[in-house]
Amino acid sequence: MRNLFIFLREQYFYFLFLILELASLILFFNYNDFQGSSLFNVANAFSGSVNNVFNGISEYFTLKKTNRVLIEEMAKLHSRIPEAFYQSDQNVFYKKDTVVRLEYKYISAKVISNSTNKRNNFLMINKGALHGIENHMGVIIGNKLVGQVVGVSPHFSWIMSMLNKDSHVSGKFKKNDQLVNVEWPGGNYRKGQVREIPKHIVMVRGDTIITSGNSNIFPEGLLIGTIDDFSIAPDENFNTGRILFSTDFNSLGYVEVVVDLMRKEKEELKKSFKSE
Repeated sequence: MRNLFIFLREQYFYFLFLILELASLILFFNYNDFQGSSLFNVANAFSGSVNNVFNGISEYFTLKKTNRVLIEEMAKLHSRIPEAFYQSDQNVFYKKDTVVRLEYKYISAKVISNSTNKRNNFLMINKGALHGIENHMGVIIGNKLVGQVVGVSPHFSWIMSMLNKDSHVSGKFKKNDQLVNVEWPGGNYRKGQVREIPKHIVMVRGDTIITSGNSNIFPEGLLIGTIDDFSIAPDENFNTGRILFSTDFNSLGYVEVVVDLMRKEKEELKKSFKSE
């Protein structure tokens, strides 16, 4: 305390100057309308900037919650779109009609681990068997492909990404329904390979490849990507192309698991046919 008094006694001229300066500024701005108005505007602008900064910080920390809510709403919407319903009569389509039943539903989940830099890449999500997830279910983000479920525990699921040497997706050209196979040869996580393209197909860069619907894993019409480059092989039966994946596998936060409600019926039909 004694040192504080000594400091104030030695430096009181500076403090007196600051006090008088502050008093003069207050009097100046109070008794001069123009200067007072200018100060008020500057103060408002500064206050607005500070509020914007704090609002930005607050919004950043609520992004995770916002993303989770959005993906859950997207899953609900996916379950209501016409493509999620099975049509037993092509001439009749009413959601309340008995000829229509829900074929797919979607379960939203958070990605808790992911890799893109390996030859065989996998994801883990925070939903499992207790939430209705089973092996061989498709995983998407929006209307884009991610992978398929290959392992399930009560609370978690292990997903084989499309970025895996064992991943083979049945696709087709959106413009003409021509079937192709899509794989990932390794390397760049944004680019894959389109195989078994018939010779008569005229390809151009930008052609869209979608899921064919020929498997029990993915519904028809999901985006796989666009043709980025291609090569003509005169001595081969098919051509090949390079595809730019629609999905950015390096920024997956939330995904949806596709539940095929008619899968059991389809599998039983196939099984009965094979047994004959």
